[in-house]
Amino acid sequence: MRSAPTDIKLKRSQNLLEVTWRQAGVRRHRVRVLRCACRCAVCVDEHTGQKLLDDGTVPDDIGITDMQLVGNYAVRFTFSDGHDTGIYTWERLFELDEQPQSNG
Repeated sequence: MRSAPTDIKLKRSQNLLEVTWRQAGVRRHRVRVLRCACRCAVCVDEHTGQKLLDDGTVPDDIGITDMQLVGNYAVRFTFSDGHDTGIYTWERLFELDEQPQSNG
């Protein structure tokens, strides 16, 4: 089990989520990529695993309006389209890494 990040910052002007990991440094995620990667029952069929969310319906400028920690293992985002049922475990968030950044 991956430990929690040391910091999570929303960069609203860039529409990025910046996550700092103790061992891996800072990583940035585009908010749209996070929304399209949601694995909740609304976005992915629970029985077949088939993706139900049509990525084409997710606006390029979608934002995050709220973030809440879920225990010690995950974060839940509320997106500007009202979607808020997905839980992103630390492992999943780390897997979705897009742009590793140097520490500093």
